[in-house]
Amino acid sequence: MPPVTNKRVKGKQVSRNIIIGSEAWDLPPVGDPKRDSSIPEQHTKRWSIYVRQPEGHPDMRTWLNKVTFKIHPDYSPSLRAYDNPPYEITETGWGGFQVDIRLFFQSVSGEKPQYRNHFLQLEPYGEDAAKEKQKREGFVRSEFLEVVEFNEPMEAFYHALTSEQQFDYLKDPKQCAAQWGTHIVKSKKKAISPSEGSAQLPVRSTGESLATQDQEEVLRQSMYKRAAEVDKMYEEEEAKKAGITQRLRELRLSLGPEAAAQATKEASGDRVRRR
Repeated sequence: MPPVTNKRVKGKQVSRNIIIGSEAWDLPPVGDPKRDSSIPEQHTKRWSIYVRQPEGHPDMRTWLNKVTFKIHPDYSPSLRAYDNPPYEITETGWGGFQVDIRLFFQSVSGEKPQYRNHFLQLEPYGEDAAKEKQKREGFVRSEFLEVVEFNEPMEAFYHALTSEQQFDYLKDPKQCAAQWGTHIVKSKKKAISPSEGSAQLPVRSTGESLATQDQEEVLRQSMYKRAAEVDKMYEEEEAKKAGITQRLRELRLSLGPEAAAQATKEASGDRVRRR
């Protein structure tokens, strides 16, 4: 193998998927023996916000060096940094807010940090059935699948991004669970309800889903159909335009040069008067 250099690999693009999300649980009411006495009385939720990798995907540590979360200034410190997984904050509170997230890449990448944001969703949301289920379970999840792209990465970084060693973490389930959480280990994967806003869309609707793959396909086909209708309308208008142009050309020829010039002059004067 030729030596790895610090030049960029022209014409190559590598992308990685990540899940940015939050989870919130109802806290026991004040006075309940199950409630931790250190939790402020006005706090009604325990919440977590995180950056995770989808199950079975390459190890994020190959390309991700650090994650920082900028949360509400009422929390101290409001800037939290994590050099190793899990990249996650857990706190208690009573209201949602916007969280600024910054992704720092491995130094070998030569890439600048990228920014993301996520709204900490504490209250039930979505369709009525989904909200009722969330209220009943006292649990809300809000997740989004994000894509991180590396255009023409540095050669050493490209080598790391295409190495089979990115999947070594999957060989040891215990180590995998310790580093990433049990949601990454297939044998201990926690089922995600379609109504909980998972980044992975369910295939078919269950009556509670906020979005499903079959709904997405119906919408896609509807857009394709509408686009075809617009294209057809455009072609029809172009055909009409061509027909009118041809008809005017034939009229000018039948009138002769002088009559055609006079007709054009009169038409021009008529347009001026209408203005």
